[in-house]
Amino acid sequence: MAPSTASKKRAAPTGPSPAARLWLIAYNLVSFFLWALVLSVTLKHLLLGPQTAAAPTRFAERVLERLRPLRGAVYTPRLAARLPAPLRVLLQRSSTLHAHVGGLVAFTQSLAVLEILHAATGLVRSPVPTTTIQVFSRLLLVWGVSERFDAAASSPFYASMILAWSITECVRYPFYAGGLMGSEGEGLLWARYTLFYILYPLGAGSEAQLMFSTLPKNWFWQKGAVWGPVDYVFLALYVAWWPGLYVMYTHMMRQRRRALGKGLWGDKRTQIKVAEKQRKGQ
Repeated sequence: MAPSTASKKRAAPTGPSPAARLWLIAYNLVSFFLWALVLSVTLKHLLLGPQTAAAPTRFAERVLERLRPLRGAVYTPRLAARLPAPLRVLLQRSSTLHAHVGGLVAFTQSLAVLEILHAATGLVRSPVPTTTIQVFSRLLLVWGVSERFDAAASSPFYASMILAWSITECVRYPFYAGGLMGSEGEGLLWARYTLFYILYPLGAGSEAQLMFSTLPKNWFWQKGAVWGPVDYVFLALYVAWWPGLYVMYTHMMRQRRRALGKGLWGDKRTQIKVAEKQRKGQ
């Protein structure tokens, strides 16, 4: 006797189990809190300046000092002297941000390794290779660049990178947490798929400039230049960063059209469909 049609059909998965959902909500809320703290410290430092005379010890300096000595000089833009006084002050504060927030950024970003485990175990429906690349590219910028090279730590591009990262994450994590709790907000949905127009070029461009700042002053073809394997890797990444930025930027534009529809504010019907998928963990 052939099995009935009803017995063949299985209920489609509606999302993570209650325990997994609770864990994901907690993870997203904790990550949001930490990135909100990073953002508040960054804005306070940039707007008001350092509150203490002595800068804190670098978070990972002792961890990485045995791998390779720190090198580089304080970032000093050539045109800084020609800038208006407020911009010079902002530039100086941007160049000293790492000493005040670097440890918190390193800890917070390192927690994102859990997102690879979430994708690998099926807790979230994210491609494992894409998630791995995204997480480890940031870890490279944190542990392999800004925590390892003085030239990157003292670059104002570090401040612009952290500003872009923290604003992005202060939208992304509440958006995910809200979807898991079934309380998506239209404002978060719009911000999730719109702010990248400014934040993604700002963040990715700053990342590339940080890697470039670590390269030796003399190019590898010049006399007396000393280049190591890491220098060539960073140069290759710097060159590849720009076409990668274009590919990801256009990809995110397509994602926005699918999530919001056309126009600046999108259309309501598309947003409702996306909210329903988010509520089901899709």
